Amino acid sequence: MKVLRFLKEFISELIAITRKELKTIFTDSGVLLILIIAGFGYPILYSTVYLNESVDEIPVGIIDECGTSYSRSFASKIDATREVALESCVNMEDAINRMKKREIHGIIVIPKEFSKDIQTGKQTVVSLYVNMATFFIYKNIAMACNYVMLNENKNISLQRLSADGLTEQEALQSAEPLRNKMNILFNEGNGFASFFVPGVLVLVIHQLLFLGIGMVSGTRREENSNHKLSEEEIPHKKKVQRYIWGQGFAYFLIYLLIGSYILILVPRIFGLPHYASAWDIYRLLVPFLLAVIFFSQTCSVFIRNRETGMVMFLFFSVILLFLSGLTWPVSSFPAFWKWFSYIFPGTFGVQGYIKINCMGSDFSVIRPEFIALWTQAIFYFITACFSYRYINK
Repeated sequence: MKVLRFLKEFISELIAITRKELKTIFTDSGVLLILIIAGFGYPILYSTVYLNESVDEIPVGIIDECGTSYSRSFASKIDATREVALESCVNMEDAINRMKKREIHGIIVIPKEFSKDIQTGKQTVVSLYVNMATFFIYKNIAMACNYVMLNENKNISLQRLSADGLTEQEALQSAEPLRNKMNILFNEGNGFASFFVPGVLVLVIHQLLFLGIGMVSGTRREENSNHKLSEEEIPHKKKVQRYIWGQGFAYFLIYLLIGSYILILVPRIFGLPHYASAWDIYRLLVPFLLAVIFFSQTCSVFIRNRETGMVMFLFFSVILLFLSGLTWPVSSFPAFWKWFSYIFPGTFGVQGYIKINCMGSDFSVIRPEFIALWTQAIFYFITACFSYRYINK
């Protein structure tokens, strides 16, 4: 009977706290904007910005000092690539001026002796000047030029070897003894959105929950002169765990729905990689949401007013992006930063989601991330209890 009475009391208080928290969320326009509207809008914004996937038809200046049919043919092959669109320049001064105005992003110079050197068997140099301010522009221009140059080198070698009496097969083997075949895994279109956006979607959930919970906690403490949570929220300090569960359950319910939309529906709408089943994504999403919610509740001890949450949100956003492994491989992290990244649920959430949804891995592959998220959820629940008790002591 005591157990049943306890369960009845626990569930009753849990429902009451959850309902009150939901009412707070839906009656606070700022929190509603962050948690609900931004939750539905941010993924659309990020996915739309990178919708084109790659940077194509980049304007590049061409200075053809040779002016022969062969040099024009070489230039037309570069122009025919997907990445580059050539624009004729009078001289280097003209090209530099246009580059400063951002009319072009690179310069290709074909030397005067280009055709003569090739015909006489001499080595020639085609100069490439590229704007390094944007990495993807540099990469695409350099890649287009290198592909054309490698192909041209092979054709020249085949012509010379055939002239020496070799058969077509013998000439091909001699000109290209080591054949290069590139196989792009997990991102066949070599697109930036497929590489970057899935991880960012996970961080969007992390940061919006962190900011929303921070704003609610900051508002409560701001409304009390002693910066405590209202005693009405926690009737007795021994029941702080029920408050944390009740408050956390409100955010969990909301973001189980929004998280499903962000991690399952958005990738399908925008053609992003989506290899994982809905069941596997939910199995990862549940511990991730719990870990983020309890982590945010723990951090509320540092939030004394509504604005503090926004400052912490901005501070952590860039850090989380770098520590997630999206912009730099985790294996190359210094030991300190690798261990530091384990503080944040976003680190394991991003890595686990990318492995199952972008790389098509079996769920067993992300067992370390799965266990880490549950460990964080338990650990941060305990720290949240201490945090709330400290606030109300």
